[in-house]
Amino acid sequence: MKNIIDYVKRLGAGIIVIFLVLMMGVTFSSQPMDEILAIFAGQTKFGSFDGEDITEENYGFAYNACKQRFAQFGDVPNIFLNGCLESTLQELYVLPKIAGRLGLDVSDEEIEQDLVELARQAYQTQEVLVESDRQSVQDFYRDIVRQGSVKLRSREASARRVSTAILAMESSPALIEAAARARATSVSFRMVRYTQTTLLAGFDDQVQISDDEVTAEYQNWKKEKPDLEPLDKVKGQVLDRVRTGKKQAMLAKAKEELSKLKPEDGLNSVSDITGINPRALQNIPLEALSQIRADEGKPANLATGEFFRDLTRYEPGARRYYGPYQDGEATVYVEITNLNSGAVSDAEKEKVLNETGARARQEVYRYMIRTEAQRGKFNFRELATDDERQVPVQ
Repeated sequence: MKNIIDYVKRLGAGIIVIFLVLMMGVTFSSQPMDEILAIFAGQTKFGSFDGEDITEENYGFAYNACKQRFAQFGDVPNIFLNGCLESTLQELYVLPKIAGRLGLDVSDEEIEQDLVELARQAYQTQEVLVESDRQSVQDFYRDIVRQGSVKLRSREASARRVSTAILAMESSPALIEAAARARATSVSFRMVRYTQTTLLAGFDDQVQISDDEVTAEYQNWKKEKPDLEPLDKVKGQVLDRVRTGKKQAMLAKAKEELSKLKPEDGLNSVSDITGINPRALQNIPLEALSQIRADEGKPANLATGEFFRDLTRYEPGARRYYGPYQDGEATVYVEITNLNSGAVSDAEKEKVLNETGARARQEVYRYMIRTEAQRGKFNFRELATDDERQVPVQ
């Protein structure tokens, strides 16, 4: 019995100590009570932005929103959910920060007023069979806040307000004019496009192998591998070794010669070195430059900043090449033969205004979120992509 009493005393003393520490924290700390309790509870860190921790409520809201968004697809790998989580959390944290700078943020007081009004409406329209079941305005208010706190709702409202403002911006007339003219412009050019594989394949017909070269290669191989079989049994492999070595040497020589060329040497110089005849393409719209069918292989892509910059430098009659441009594994050289700017109708301008304007606003929207997220060092806890144990999200 005495042991039990001593245990209770120790337990009581421990509780008193914890209570005193908690009260000291409340008295001398500037942190809100719920944050102090969260620290004592060992709350999981879900990420941060601009020195502010992402709360469990907001993380859970973003997680559930993403689960609902992908619900129609069944079980979705976490790698996809992580992308959705990142964008949703950025909307909850980055956009409200931008809204504050632009004076478009929604205060907690505004949200509270709206929620009180919702609670009053719910109170006035409720129907009960027994008067004792009637809920008060305060009851309805608590139910509403339980579904989403005032701070979460103010973040959502601020994000909606600033995103609406950004996406409603009018496009610059100069931008629309340039986009309309670009849509009416086409380009004619000659092109040499190759990969290392196509160059090596093109050297096959140029390789000549003598018997002395075969014998020399066999002797060198035999030094590396003393138990090598007689030449007559491995001659095919020896021929392949000699052919591969010669083609690699030819490839290195071609690359060296290409590196020494100047644009004024013209596209024919590139063709002479690579052995690839230029392909002529006529009146290709600028919008189609990402899918150029130059041969039976993969379409060429010239829709790059480098090529568009070179288009602005084009001088009619100048016999020079532009490039080289890198298109995946392929290297591309181009000789522009004509740049044709067609007339732009009012109907086309109106179409461009709608399409390009919306695209430009989306790019501005994404750019603002991306740069602000980088400035504030946004980070979040990603969901594991394997069987790692996750902290449950409510």
